[in-house]
Amino acid sequence: MSIVFSIAILMTFSGVIFKKLQTNSVTEPFLALIFGIMIGPDVLNLIKSAPQKEEFEILKIACEFTIAIALMATALRLPQKFFKKNLTTQSNLVVFGMILMWLSSAVVAYLVLPSLSFPECLLLGAIVTPTDPVVASTLTTGKTAKEYLPGFLRNSLSFEAGVNDGLAYPIVFLSLFMAGAASFGFEEWFTRVLLYENILCAILAYIAGKGAGSMMKKGHKAGLMSNKSLFSYSLAVTFVLLAGFNLLKMNGIIAVFVGGYAFAQDLTNHEDLEEEKVQDAMERITTIPVFFILGLVLPWQEWYLLGWSAVVLVLLILFLRRLPALLILMPALPLFRSKIYSGLLMGWFGPIGVATLYYAIHMKEKSGLEEVWVIPSLLVVASTIIHGLTSVPLEKLYFRKAGRANEFS
Repeated sequence: MSIVFSIAILMTFSGVIFKKLQTNSVTEPFLALIFGIMIGPDVLNLIKSAPQKEEFEILKIACEFTIAIALMATALRLPQKFFKKNLTTQSNLVVFGMILMWLSSAVVAYLVLPSLSFPECLLLGAIVTPTDPVVASTLTTGKTAKEYLPGFLRNSLSFEAGVNDGLAYPIVFLSLFMAGAASFGFEEWFTRVLLYENILCAILAYIAGKGAGSMMKKGHKAGLMSNKSLFSYSLAVTFVLLAGFNLLKMNGIIAVFVGGYAFAQDLTNHEDLEEEKVQDAMERITTIPVFFILGLVLPWQEWYLLGWSAVVLVLLILFLRRLPALLILMPALPLFRSKIYSGLLMGWFGPIGVATLYYAIHMKEKSGLEEVWVIPSLLVVASTIIHGLTSVPLEKLYFRKAGRANEFS
């Protein structure tokens, strides 16, 4: 109950100063993380530690629900037909961008952490590959983002963050197999994990999302639904997709985004605006608890034992995980071709967040490797702080530089 009370206090305080938060670099994830650290067992000790297994189970569930809400909110924010209109850019950005981020992160981990084998570093790299939609939304939404960032940049980051959260799933499990910690072989990975749990899942989720959108449209025409029911309906669609595809032993994360994207295609402009508002509110409600709980369970002792390697790893991952990949891919991204400032900003703002926490806990259970929790959690905290603090200053700097270079078209 003390956790619930603390989260309620934090959400109340955050709500009072929400408009102020949107115009400066103190993001809600950052605020929740610091609050969790301060009142947790490592500082004021107002909330006592629970058995680690229970803590991880609570955090894992919170992560999954938060990701689902964030993915639906992201899908509803995107313009209709966005993927179709920008097929080449988004496909290359997601597919080849993910592969490059995975490999670059693995190489950095291998060079900095000599105690780990390269296959184990591939697993670490896969876990930190996803661009997090939860933290990214704090950078791409709100008055400041809309004032300083053009739509193509905000939408590209949102779409990529939405898609690669789910697409990281087969890469993570492939890395688990390569690390020798999986209970399945390559053939099972290909048929079960890739084809069944992800590709078939995405196809069925798209059909389910279109069906939900069609039902809503017919309900409106028949006078059975009002705008007030939009929030509850879309929230129900979110959890039907997540829980339904999880019950089918499929990837519920990719199901939510693909199904949500299909569902959003049937929304009118007015409905889309209303849905975006309510989903953004729900996203805030779920984001704060995750980062607050994370602040309570951080592995400070394990980080301390890493010594200076922890600092070097953080700096190299934040600068080399994503930025080189975007610069390499720029010629193959029509939206970013010849837009160096847009490419640089897109390369920097690829936050590591809730999706990484979810995969880290999942892989710790599967592999038994302590490092797959210790290292990713360190990078999530560093990304939350550094990307949060640099968001507004760099957005303003980008606005000045890119505006002079005519990159907004």
